Amino acid sequence: MNTGLILMSKLMAMTVMVVTGYAAVRFRVVETKDSVTLSRLIVYILQPCLICRSVQIDLTPERLSGFLCALAFGITTYIFWIAALGLLKKPLHLDAVDRCSLIYSNVGNLALPLISMILGSEYVFYASALQIPFNLLIWTHGNSIISGERRLHIRKILLNPNIIALLTGLLLVLLQIRLPDAIGTAMEGLGNMVGPCSMLVIGIVISGNDLRKIITDKRAYGISLGRLIVMPASLLLLIAVSGILTRHPQLTPVFQVCFIALCTPPGSTVSQLAVLYDRKAYESSVYSVLSMLLCIVTMPLMLVLFQALFVH
Repeated sequence: MNTGLILMSKLMAMTVMVVTGYAAVRFRVVETKDSVTLSRLIVYILQPCLICRSVQIDLTPERLSGFLCALAFGITTYIFWIAALGLLKKPLHLDAVDRCSLIYSNVGNLALPLISMILGSEYVFYASALQIPFNLLIWTHGNSIISGERRLHIRKILLNPNIIALLTGLLLVLLQIRLPDAIGTAMEGLGNMVGPCSMLVIGIVISGNDLRKIITDKRAYGISLGRLIVMPASLLLLIAVSGILTRHPQLTPVFQVCFIALCTPPGSTVSQLAVLYDRKAYESSVYSVLSMLLCIVTMPLMLVLFQALFVH
């Protein structure tokens, strides 16, 4: 089956999970406040297990090269987007939350389980490289422009569970240390729960908002389509102009994984920062929810475009 169709199928399955979370609140199985507990489980246990398990592989020169290329790809993309939106913020009347919603995609809660479901856990290894520039920049650039402060949160970067899991996993790979089967199996099982649990959280959060307001918010459509179509399209242009995949076609699978991750809706950290600093917290959640609904169509389309341009 075409990868774009597989992606659409998985996104539709995830949407069913979102609806399940929404229905669970409506039928009083859970309460909206339970999303906080589930989110903590995802951030502190499930997602680190997914990342750490994904790097339990034989580290060949090709895989190491692919990981470093994914890392460079992520850094270049974020710097390009930050610079571009810095120039366009006044003409487009973009405030800090708008810009962060456009720049920072959901490379964790959505991208990692999605890539695991579509391509397999081996490719999560490459996608996990994006966690490094994402967390580095969201807690420096993102935190700075939303809060209005210039203080760096180095401690939050270093103590981020995903960064700790990734660095721990890479250390184990470099030292060629394999986890015992029991621990590896437990981590794999917990890691597989990231996708369903993340979708349930989104459904629970949606239930606490006015859905009619969300789907009629014109500005939210602009920001959502910018995040899901304009930003990925600019990335396709950057790849094409650089000619890197023409010179190094072996990197196409790695770039495809990164592209999928960077086509996702706004990262949940953006909403968390908006709530923390009381800056358009409701609007930020609307952007996330609407983008999640729209990405069922936009992500497969962008993936098909990537394949048409670069997969031969």
